[in-house]
Amino acid sequence: ARAALDETGLQKFLEHGFDPLLGWVRKPNTTGYDKVPDGKVQYNIDHQGARRNAIISQKSALIATFGDSYTFCRQESDDETWQFHMSQKFQVQVQNFGVGNYGVDQALLRYENTKLAPSIKISILGFVPETICRIHSYWKHYLEFGNTFAFKPRFAIEEGKLVLHPNLMQTMNDFLNYKEKLPKINKIDGFYKTKFRSLQFRFPYLFSFLRHPDRNSKLIYTLVRRKWSRLWGLSSPQIENDPFHVIMGYNLWEAHKMYQNKLACDLLKEILVRFKQKAEKRGHYPIILVMPQLIDVKIYQDGKNSYPEFFSSLDIGIPVWDLTKMISSQNLSKFYTEDLYGGH
Repeated sequence: ARAALDETGLQKFLEHGFDPLLGWVRKPNTTGYDKVPDGKVQYNIDHQGARRNAIISQKSALIATFGDSYTFCRQESDDETWQFHMSQKFQVQVQNFGVGNYGVDQALLRYENTKLAPSIKISILGFVPETICRIHSYWKHYLEFGNTFAFKPRFAIEEGKLVLHPNLMQTMNDFLNYKEKLPKINKIDGFYKTKFRSLQFRFPYLFSFLRHPDRNSKLIYTLVRRKWSRLWGLSSPQIENDPFHVIMGYNLWEAHKMYQNKLACDLLKEILVRFKQKAEKRGHYPIILVMPQLIDVKIYQDGKNSYPEFFSSLDIGIPVWDLTKMISSQNLSKFYTEDLYGGH
């Protein structure tokens, strides 16, 4: 739990990505790049903090979208996002406020705190099913080991009400003295005990290994294979990425299992209900969009359903579009890139 924060990396994060309310965000009027198999693609953020959609920028925006990297459209250029294609097809301006690795809780808070044009009539909240894990995370390091700068706010249901626990990191000094905040973080974060402490290797190491023998065996095998392949000059992109694929596979299995947990589902439902209430108060028509990762679709194709039942039975009075069934009948190689992040 007491991982050291790299001060050079922290300074870069504070300058380019930190947000005291949301944890992190895309900064207005910036440009960035995403790696893709054949090089890299550029993305551009406009003055509002939305991804640039230049096709009909002269028109007033009608739709605003919020969510994670599947809303932001990671690994695609500005003229390949689904918002761009919606704009092109319907000749309306669609704004993209998605941010990579967001939980639906952060996406909701960004929606609530973003000043939108009076012309906006539709608000879309888009996310991957794994969001059920992300909303229980207070420090992403406990969910995604090594993601040490990613402190975030999180909601909890307390005494039957949805309560917001704000991001504890507000300044550089907070980050440098984060250990003082660990007692509260460890109490509130849903993964400190169930994942971080459970998977952490500590003495006696054999007992640590035997707590999760299947996961640890596969992970050690891929790490050893990668090391030897490098030594003999036989490595390949697949071998290099295999350890991460093992971790991603288990992460998504965890997410699927959480859809069998009533308390986890209740929290997700309450967050979506709050989105509905906030949208209607702003005069927006709210839509929920569920976009599966590649591994989600493969699990669905194997008949091991979990989250589709939750979303199909989510009776909160607004449209819920789960794309899993539709995508599962298609050629997945045309829909996804095999990447480190579960397939964008």
